[in-house]
Amino acid sequence: MAVKVGITGPVGSIKSEVLKKIIEMLEHDGAKVQGLLVGETMKNGKLSGYTLYDLFTKKKITFSDVSIASRVKIDKIGVDTRLLEEFLVPSLEKARENADYIVIDEIGKLENTTKVVQKEIEDTLNSDKPLIVTLHKKSRNPVLQEIRSLEGVRVFDLTPINRNILPFKVLKVLRGEEGVI
Repeated sequence: MAVKVGITGPVGSIKSEVLKKIIEMLEHDGAKVQGLLVGETMKNGKLSGYTLYDLFTKKKITFSDVSIASRVKIDKIGVDTRLLEEFLVPSLEKARENADYIVIDEIGKLENTTKVVQKEIEDTLNSDKPLIVTLHKKSRNPVLQEIRSLEGVRVFDLTPINRNILPFKVLKVLRGEEGVI
């Protein structure tokens, strides 16, 4: 069974920075890392939307913005569900086929948007590929519990104290090295 790693932390805990460092370290070792990174867009110093970045194609979309009128929202910001599905589904399908490691950033924000997105994420969580996901620590989302219950999952809580050492710990777990730091 492939190793699955979850990284949790409160808002502003620099989960994405730690995730990017892990990706960089894996790629330095020659691994193919694919999947999705979530980014924030700001207008006048306020959160105005979210982007998705595909690690394989290097393409980026804005799938959530204050200007989008939608019943589906992330943090009260409208989501273009069609655009999200058209981008996310092929990205995760390709990752399941070709990647050595799959990454899904901010899984809780994405999971609740549509049934198609939910199924794609579940298929990826249950794939036989090593996986790294980030989640908001206080997510009331059942995804966090689902991830914790998966076989072979290790969940790390990111703190200001462990942020520099955590990428190395995660790498050791992903490589199956015993005696984790």
